[in-house]
Amino acid sequence: MIINSKVGAGDYLLSLDLFDYSSLTDIEIKATKHVNKNVECIIRVLLDLLEDNNDFTPEDFLPYNNLRIDNDVWSKMVYDLYDIIRSDVIREYVKPKYEFLLYVILQWWDDCTDDSEDLLANKIDDNLAAEIKKTYTSEDGGNCVINAITDFEEYYYILFADHDFLPDSLERLLIIYIRSPERFTILFPDVDLNEYQDLMPKDLRERFEELKGNLSEPIKIIKKEVCEDTLLQDLIFCCEKLQASFSHKDSPENHRNDYIRDLLDAMGYSGNRDQTRLGTSSAGKEAGEVDILVRKDNRPFSIIEALNLSSVKKSNISLHIDKIYRYDTLGYICNFIVSYVKVTDFLSFWNRYVSFVQTYSYPFELVKFEIPKYNQHPELRFAVAELMRNNVATKLYHIVVHIPS
Repeated sequence: MIINSKVGAGDYLLSLDLFDYSSLTDIEIKATKHVNKNVECIIRVLLDLLEDNNDFTPEDFLPYNNLRIDNDVWSKMVYDLYDIIRSDVIREYVKPKYEFLLYVILQWWDDCTDDSEDLLANKIDDNLAAEIKKTYTSEDGGNCVINAITDFEEYYYILFADHDFLPDSLERLLIIYIRSPERFTILFPDVDLNEYQDLMPKDLRERFEELKGNLSEPIKIIKKEVCEDTLLQDLIFCCEKLQASFSHKDSPENHRNDYIRDLLDAMGYSGNRDQTRLGTSSAGKEAGEVDILVRKDNRPFSIIEALNLSSVKKSNISLHIDKIYRYDTLGYICNFIVSYVKVTDFLSFWNRYVSFVQTYSYPFELVKFEIPKYNQHPELRFAVAELMRNNVATKLYHIVVHIPS
């Protein structure tokens, strides 16, 4: 889909996942142009290297190249991408293979630039900065637009509506499709996997093409190997999909939990649909009901509890943390608390949330609290509390998802 805007000839194309492009303001157009101008400079450097005949090839900037796209095609795509960002229209949709290319170009630029000050060649104009600050500054002085368009790390997010084109995300989507094409259509009505065929791993692409041609063929179930790291990454994937889902923007907690549960089930986790009752209720009289119980080899493996938040409501967060440990009477190696958050200033919320949970009086000794550097997105953060339970280390992951207004 291409959005025709009032941007004149010589303006730029790549939209930002910051604005509503059906009703752009002059400030938003200027901010979009600023980001695209920086991307243009990066790609121009890459083109200069490709044109220098010094044996520099796409293999020097692609992280891997086991796809069906050969080097000549990759090189041509770089030129196409350069033309795209120098176009006279703003497009909402760019083919996944071009999104992938842009993403790996950003990674290449990040890797080969020694000084972080040189990552963005064009500094923001003082007048534009003043306009943005006047329009978008929050009550506590934060400005998400200024931060996003002046920080290179943010470009990995604002230039893409999602990261479905990346290998891990695409593999998860394909596994869901292979397990159940019908369920995939229900869960992802707007995703056309045909657009991603050039980016698919060979084995999954072959299976996808077989199924596409014969949907009546029996599905070969892909067994899910359940472990702590895989569950964490899959749960983050589910949260990313929820965060991007317009239909869940104003959903109650139970509907969001159902969506997460459905995605985990579609990826091969078993036992998530049980109305399983474990431990004791808050009154201490009868077993309580868990939000999501993940099983491994038909045995309970992990509890996922979730809640809606619009502020750091300590009593509500405490209730759900304590609820997990009333349910977990055995001592699972990892549990999760997922917060669906609707706030104006997500970073400020996250800082207050961390301040609370890292000093919380857990039912077991807190021996370590960590915010891992990987998989920390601007709108999705997580931390892990390590608790010593009868001389066995267990973990409680705090995942916080910013739900857009």
